[in-house]
Amino acid sequence: MTPRRSNLFFAALTLIFCVGVLLAWLFFLVWPIVWDAQGVKFKVHTGASFKSITTELTAQHIIQHPFLFKLLVHYKGAKHHLKAGEYLFPKGTTPGSLIDQVVNGTGMVYHFFTIVPGHTFQQVRETLNHDDAVTHTSQLLSDADIMKQIGHPELHAEGEFFPETYYFVAGSSDIALLKRAFLTMQTHLNKAWAQREKDLPYQNAYQALIAASIIEKETGVNSELPMIAGVLVNRLKQNMMLQFDPTVIYGVSARYDGTIYKRDLHDLNPYNTYVNKGLPPTPISMPSLAALNAVMHPDHNNYLYFVARGDGKTHQFSHTLEEHVAAVSNAKLMHPEYFNSTLVKQYLNKSLTNQ
Repeated sequence: MTPRRSNLFFAALTLIFCVGVLLAWLFFLVWPIVWDAQGVKFKVHTGASFKSITTELTAQHIIQHPFLFKLLVHYKGAKHHLKAGEYLFPKGTTPGSLIDQVVNGTGMVYHFFTIVPGHTFQQVRETLNHDDAVTHTSQLLSDADIMKQIGHPELHAEGEFFPETYYFVAGSSDIALLKRAFLTMQTHLNKAWAQREKDLPYQNAYQALIAASIIEKETGVNSELPMIAGVLVNRLKQNMMLQFDPTVIYGVSARYDGTIYKRDLHDLNPYNTYVNKGLPPTPISMPSLAALNAVMHPDHNNYLYFVARGDGKTHQFSHTLEEHVAAVSNAKLMHPEYFNSTLVKQYLNKSLTNQ
């Protein structure tokens, strides 16, 4: 072969090679690496690098050509821009779109944590502690320590976290979630307090929060909240014992078995509104926005008593002791399976000691 032909031959080979490499590169860029219709979940841990996730992606057979993937990362200048989180790579994901996802933090899988209205802080903590998507940093902390972590050591934890569903990415800390719930409660409470009616028997927003936490526990029917808030206001203004059963239950929660006993009604703990006048020292649950608004805008009524009808939901409201005693007796007749003699005596005792 003459030198000229030899040069042409090698030039042709070089061209073919370059075209082959270019086609392979283009094929790599556009060919999907995720074919599953449900997509593929992948977690980028805090502190991870593209080197480490390339190894993981290759081990999971998502990336078939790690060398080319690393070249693409370098080409995109994305080497130091990973965002931690759990991602869902949808069907049709290409190497380039995968890199864009983990750089921009798009397409993350979101988990959720719900604070239920009426739950106590202990129940909130238990819910968080059983969530595997949460990074647990508070399990060994006391309630007071948690409030310090949140930045408000002067506050008692009960009642300070707004009932709502909070979405988060895997790995979020429990303290971060609690802080979000705390700030949300502060926003709603302050707004409700600023828009409250005049002449309410509360000295500050915190007392209103306490009242809201009590009525939240008294009924599961939102339409009754303003009525019960009205009863609470009427009792406070007349300097009567509140005698709300949920405060009794909260005060003896360690031994509460579903029934309020006579010893519970006489227990000297500060939450027992059968022996202490006025509001308890702190909230007893996490009140909903409906409860907050009901306390700030109570129903203007003359009711001083109410009793569960026995349907497990609604209440019968009464103005006088006589009406209340009749309501209790009627409820017992209508729903004997719901009322036992001990419970009826408790209601009667509540009525008589209010006089």
